[in-house]
Amino acid sequence: MIKTTVTTPANTYQLCIQQHLNQVSVDIDANTPNLAVATFRLTVSDTTIAHYFVNYLGGILAMAFQSTMSDAHFLSNLQQIINQELPNWQRSY
Repeated sequence: MIKTTVTTPANTYQLCIQQHLNQVSVDIDANTPNLAVATFRLTVSDTTIAHYFVNYLGGILAMAFQSTMSDAHFLSNLQQIINQELPNWQRSY
C-alpha cells in the first residue's frame, strides 16, 4: 500500500494505491463538494502484474504531487493522471 497526503490552501487530499491479490485500486479522498471520494480499480491476470502497477502508479504520484501545493496545480495533475493513466479503469464515486 502506498499512501500520500496532499495539503492545498483549500483542502487536504488523501491518495492511496493498494493491491488485493490481482486487483489494484487507487483511492482519492477529499471532503470537498467537487470531489468527495473516487476509486479506480483494475483487475489484472496475476499478482505480479498487480504489484507492477502499484509501483508504477506510486512513482507517478511521487513525481506529480508534493505534500503542499496549490489547489489548481493538484487538480490539474490529478486530471492528467486520470486521463492518461487510469482511463480504462473501473470507476466508482
